Amino acid sequence: MDKKEHLKLPVYKGNVGRKKGSGRGGFVEQEGRNKASFSQEGQQQADDLIKTYSELKQKLSGNIDPSLIYEIEINQGVYSTSFEELFSSMDIQVLSTAEGKKGFWVVFNNQGKLDVFKRKLADYGSEGGNKYDFFNAIESFQNIPREKKIGQSLKDKPLGDMADFIDIELWKMADGKNEKLINQLKNTYSDFSQFRITDQLITKSFVLLRVKLTKAIFDEIIELNEIARADRPSRQRFNPYSLTRPEVNEIEFNKPNESATGILIIDSGVVSNHPMLEKCIGGEENFQNGESETQDTVGHGTAIAGCAAYGDVENCLKNQKFEPENWIFSAKVMYAEKNEFTGQVHTTYDPEKLVESQFKDAVESFLSNQDYRIKVVNISLGNSDEVWRENYSHQLPFAALIDELALEFPQAIFIVSAGNGNPTEVFNNVDEIINNYPNYLKDNQNFNIINPATSALAFTIGSITGTERIEQERDGDENIKTPIAKENQPSPFTRVGPGINGMIKPELVEFGGNLILSNKHQGVSEDKGGKIIVLNNKVTDDILKYDIGTSYSAPKVAHLVGKIANKFPQKSANFIKNMLLVGADYPFLPNKGFYNILEDDNKEKQLKQHLNISGYGLSDFDNAINSFENRVVLWDEDNIGLNKIKVYSLQLPEVFFSEAGKKTISVVLTFNPETRKTRGDSYLGNQMKFHLFHSIDPPELIKKYGVISNDSEQNETPQGIEKYEIDFFPGITTRQAGCHQKAWKEYKREPKNHPKTPISLVLLNFKKWITDKDYKQNYCI
Repeated sequence: MDKKEHLKLPVYKGNVGRKKGSGRGGFVEQEGRNKASFSQEGQQQADDLIKTYSELKQKLSGNIDPSLIYEIEINQGVYSTSFEELFSSMDIQVLSTAEGKKGFWVVFNNQGKLDVFKRKLADYGSEGGNKYDFFNAIESFQNIPREKKIGQSLKDKPLGDMADFIDIELWKMADGKNEKLINQLKNTYSDFSQFRITDQLITKSFVLLRVKLTKAIFDEIIELNEIARADRPSRQRFNPYSLTRPEVNEIEFNKPNESATGILIIDSGVVSNHPMLEKCIGGEENFQNGESETQDTVGHGTAIAGCAAYGDVENCLKNQKFEPENWIFSAKVMYAEKNEFTGQVHTTYDPEKLVESQFKDAVESFLSNQDYRIKVVNISLGNSDEVWRENYSHQLPFAALIDELALEFPQAIFIVSAGNGNPTEVFNNVDEIINNYPNYLKDNQNFNIINPATSALAFTIGSITGTERIEQERDGDENIKTPIAKENQPSPFTRVGPGINGMIKPELVEFGGNLILSNKHQGVSEDKGGKIIVLNNKVTDDILKYDIGTSYSAPKVAHLVGKIANKFPQKSANFIKNMLLVGADYPFLPNKGFYNILEDDNKEKQLKQHLNISGYGLSDFDNAINSFENRVVLWDEDNIGLNKIKVYSLQLPEVFFSEAGKKTISVVLTFNPETRKTRGDSYLGNQMKFHLFHSIDPPELIKKYGVISNDSEQNETPQGIEKYEIDFFPGITTRQAGCHQKAWKEYKREPKNHPKTPISLVLLNFKKWITDKDYKQNYCI
């Protein structure tokens, strides 16, 4: 079929301002609340907070000047900006809001007093006083419990008498308060054998310290409510697998085009003289002090680099031709550590440096060099102790840092692996795994995505299985081995979403392997037939090996992004990410009962589950970059102001709806908003959404959408035009949560209510917490 260029999407009118309409009503009083009693109890809670704060100040004897930080529980959805203004009028600064607005907000009193708050609370509880009905939305307020500050790894393995490393995150505060506290800690605990800050990172949204300290000092400083979270440093778990030895002399090795874009691998380094890599390594640097060499002594980075360079290594092996599409750059942040007793090699990070610091240094070093032309950053790293929704529910620093760097380097696309779970650690035998697959992926929190896969501006990548195969063995032993998943189904180890604020995560999947298991010696044995072939770092022995994981799915997508970037070298990251989603589809669709959903409306519920596990599916290069006679892509790249709309309109041929056969309309929107780690209610600074209409003139749409409610969350279609809207999957509430949106409508037969042209797309941009009135959001649609 002839390949054609994509077309421009015709604009009807852009950046149309919207007038403010009437806002929402007051705060709902909780059923059964006695205002007088609540007021009295609240004033006592305030006195308790002040007492605890004063006692802590006295205990610290002026060496450390603590802040009055506490949590307020909100019992209903509130308009965040207005609520923050109310707090500000009482000299209360909001440090963190709860996701969904309801829940625990963290606040700070600048003067260490609650006088205004108490006075208004007293008025709220008196008959003749001011109404102050915002107290209706407050359930309680108190000190932040110690257990909320301690991460899962530190709970599992508490500190002992010997000093050990932990990471301490501080609430981000203004006016140099964080820097002042850090200096006070250093001056107070000056014995390096007991307490030492070995690294620190302060960004626009978080403050992170790597600290070596004893349990005694930890027990003292954890009382400081400036500490948002304390946990043990991130750990990595990579295991060696069986290897294979091809005849290198019979293979053709080429190098990328000189003008090809670069892919940065942030991992354990690479073996640059590996026969399958030596012609495509563009540069390598070391960002840790645990091992002086840039060479990969672990093997993980080399395997990742091979997938990024070639995509499907096994296919290259079959064709006896290795032709890399892009230049590979390596930033080493991990190194090998050998257990002297067992001989086993595992990966570790520099104990004195924050992973986040190394990552930031690596990205800034490589991406600042324009000669490298790096457009893709691959991150196949993750902390399996930091499971989203199981161990934490606020964005963590590593994920937040990726989002900050994505804004700092808008030409780059960041790719993150979703992480791997292990069903053999959850179930006792093969039969249990088979009987519970795939439902354990959605039902067991152990399989939720891990930090930093919750990054909003990065693409998160999950895994699906390839062709079923079992390693040939003697005596028919392969007959008792069972593949857990069938071809193109979710890999039994892949981690799943959704992400922060309900964002669709992962966005895409790639082939990362299967589990082929058998019961053996009261345990579970794994067949390497389910694994994929990747590069091995042992160049003097076996140069290929077998392994599984989303760690390899991610660089396969990075490989695809690199190819698209080569096709469109002048295009933005928003455009390239958009084309990646344009080319995505499901190679496997769940049939009735696959996710154990048996109701009549089974299909949409199955798809919703599939969306959380497989995102928008598997992307295809040809579909991403080409239009065809029967498949046309229309696109636009522009910017739009806050609380403004833009309307696109086109005349769709009548035959689209009248001709028999399957037809699909899809819309893809990608944009790169500001993010803020402390905003649980809206991690994104602005929110974009779209609606598609038929049979209605564009001026009418502009008129209908010309008024914006003060409640910018509303998703309802304006009255009078609902019947003309094309009903997409996923729905607007689901897709608007993130900045990588795709929705589609499939027509299998001619519709009963025949849509007519024009087909018009309304694009909206809502302000969340960005204060710059002149802010313009870049996007591609």
